[in-house]
Amino acid sequence: MVAPFRKDEQVTIEQRVGTHPDTGRPLDTWVVVASNVWANVQDGLPSRSEQTSADLRLARRQTRLRIECGIGIDLDMRVTLLGRGNRMMRVVAEPALMDDRRHCECMLEAFSS
Repeated sequence: MVAPFRKDEQVTIEQRVGTHPDTGRPLDTWVVVASNVWANVQDGLPSRSEQTSADLRLARRQTRLRIECGIGIDLDMRVTLLGRGNRMMRVVAEPALMDDRRHCECMLEAFSS
């Protein structure tokens, strides 16, 4: 049996839609898939999210999102954390089904320099 977790934050999930007719590249157009969904959001530890490359320090802010499985999430989506100043994050790992078979967990990431 999996330990219960609190669904204490609301998130909005968006998906990128459309491609450019000439190049076939994705457009920067987003449509809301699910809004004001209750979820469990947990930030990663800062020591594990810092990376230095060519004298440029990038902080990858990784966050774990736990949500009900009925809401399909994939790598073409982004999530807005409403309770954290509308922080926008991209999905970097497809959801994994949790032991209770009702919830799934995926990783989100945002970049800052």
